Amino acid sequence: DKPAEFHIDETYSVPGVGTVVSGTCMQGVISLNDTLLLGPNFLGEFVPVAIRGIHRKRLPVKEVRGGQTASFALKKIRRNLIRKGMVMMHSTANPTPCWEFEGDILVLHHPTTISPKYQAMVHCGSTRQTATIISMDKEHLRTGDKATCLFRFIKNPEYLHSGTRMVFREGRTKAIGNITKVFPYTSGISQSSTTSSQAMKLKPSQIPKMGLSTGRSKGRRGRGTKGHVHQETVINFFVLFS
Repeated sequence: DKPAEFHIDETYSVPGVGTVVSGTCMQGVISLNDTLLLGPNFLGEFVPVAIRGIHRKRLPVKEVRGGQTASFALKKIRRNLIRKGMVMMHSTANPTPCWEFEGDILVLHHPTTISPKYQAMVHCGSTRQTATIISMDKEHLRTGDKATCLFRFIKNPEYLHSGTRMVFREGRTKAIGNITKVFPYTSGISQSSTTSSQAMKLKPSQIPKMGLSTGRSKGRRGRGTKGHVHQETVINFFVLFS
């Protein structure tokens, strides 16, 4: 009865088929022609995607259940928009990504000491991404120490569960632990769209110059030519980088 959840381990581009993803169905049932939410992308969004084909053990099947591995052919999505660690979930699950999470870790080995701002690779299920230790309940960590640390991903938000096992490694450094708390992240797209709409309503005198010069400059014959920035250009520049 739980909503479907599928963790992506690999992505492929198959001639004549299109984009194919493989991984493990963690819970629920996924059937042919279902529409799931795929994400999170680099903006923390989940986008709808349709299942056009399911293969399990090299044979076509009509559905996949929790605990089974499978490969899905997806409709109308490019492979470069999908990465390892993304998930596909039923729309009723209302998935929320996170940039930061808290975990209890045990340092198995480290040559010196671990301090805040230390970076290493976090492995959690199919998620693999470098994270920074923002803070911890001890000043320093050495081999054999335990601590509660606050981590932050450096590249993309991820979808994580509390209670999931994790591995923290970098070179010869190795630590294991459990995720104890996940801090939900709300995408800033709605804020950006609001800012964009506000920018389009600004008067020319209210549009920020964004570092563009409007003074006088020398022409080819040494005559002064008054610089001018078109209103649409400034608006588009502001919308693009807001």
